[in-house]
Amino acid sequence: MSKVRKTREEKIQSGYRLQNFRLAEEARREVKDASEFGYLSSEYVLKDLRKTIIFSLLIMGILVMAKRYLG
Repeated sequence: MSKVRKTREEKIQSGYRLQNFRLAEEARREVKDASEFGYLSSEYVLKDLRKTIIFSLLIMGILVMAKRYLG
């Protein structure tokens, strides 16, 4: 089997395809990262922190009320 050499045009086309593949792969990776790590966005972190503080205060209030009521 003899090796067929690529012409200059074929090499250029191959280079363009490789470059486009890299760009497309990079774009897909960015979308994947955004979907996987979107929950780390500051608005979600603040929302979760608010919920945690509210529930903590609620539980602390219930404990204080129970302590006063029980003794």
